[in-house]
Amino acid sequence: MTGIPTLPLYLHTNESPYGPPDGVREAVAEEIMANCHRYPDSECRDLRAAIAGHLGLPDHMVAVGNGLDELMLLAVHAYAGYGGNVVLTDCTFPGYAGSSALVGAKIRKVQLENYHVAASAIVEAIGAGTDLAFVCNPHNPTGTLLAPGQIRDLIDAAEATGAVLVVDEAYMDFVAAQSAIDEVRAGRQVIVLRTFSKAWSMAALRIGYAVGPTRLVDKLQQARQPLPFSVNPMAQRAVPIAVRQQKYIDGVRRQTARARKLMYTRLHEARVRFLPSVTNFVMVSTGGRDGAAVTARLADEHQIYVRDLAGFELPGWIRVTIGTRAQTEYTCAALAAVLT
Repeated sequence: MTGIPTLPLYLHTNESPYGPPDGVREAVAEEIMANCHRYPDSECRDLRAAIAGHLGLPDHMVAVGNGLDELMLLAVHAYAGYGGNVVLTDCTFPGYAGSSALVGAKIRKVQLENYHVAASAIVEAIGAGTDLAFVCNPHNPTGTLLAPGQIRDLIDAAEATGAVLVVDEAYMDFVAAQSAIDEVRAGRQVIVLRTFSKAWSMAALRIGYAVGPTRLVDKLQQARQPLPFSVNPMAQRAVPIAVRQQKYIDGVRRQTARARKLMYTRLHEARVRFLPSVTNFVMVSTGGRDGAAVTARLADEHQIYVRDLAGFELPGWIRVTIGTRAQTEYTCAALAAVLT
């Protein structure tokens, strides 16, 4: 072990331990000192322009929200509505089902296959009168990834039936893989969700964005009209600074991959079962122990907070965020003590 890190360790919400890009903290402090008494730009013009420029897309193909949670709720309002039909996988981020239930949409769940999103089963489900489908890629909490061809199959199915496919790529910045944003650039009818809360280490600022064709983005914007000030001015100031620093994300990806590899090694050594991941979290088996009891022991005995996945319909598993090398060494030792 390389030394005990600062405790407690909050490894249950998949936050990045590396802090935001250079200049973000200073800009946020300056903004709140100068303009705390002012409302932000309700149209988020500079924010949308910065994101669009970063992606090489026109501004009108980008919508923003107070984190992805808001955009998910807006998507159900815009594309399904009360009584609409929404398809999603089981064992996934609960925000999709929560938003759908709140709006009064009908939910149809598709089972995972060996902890992977079953693209063929979702294609079949989309063809059965679906208005909206949510797909998490990389998948939370399993950390698995669909191939680009599978995403295209899902888009084909949605376009053929008039359904709207929403691909949640909250964790795609951790992966050197093809994004569904490439399909948006190619003119496909799909909405892609991304966030600055994870790899960009700006969770407190609450900035999510949606990318898609103008027709679909306009519907999101219309659904947002009752919430004119959803993105705060500090977030609007921070993002244009952050997106100019692509090397920052490349560095976070490399550091995360090294720490993830270390976690694999230590868990193998302890004979603790886990699921390989492409993200900044790993799904770890409790070995038949109650997940709530395991998370309680980790918190009480080691000051480590992890996510019990019973709430994700995955009893007997926990999700552990990957931290720094020192955090990973300490966490794996604690997992070995509790699970072996």
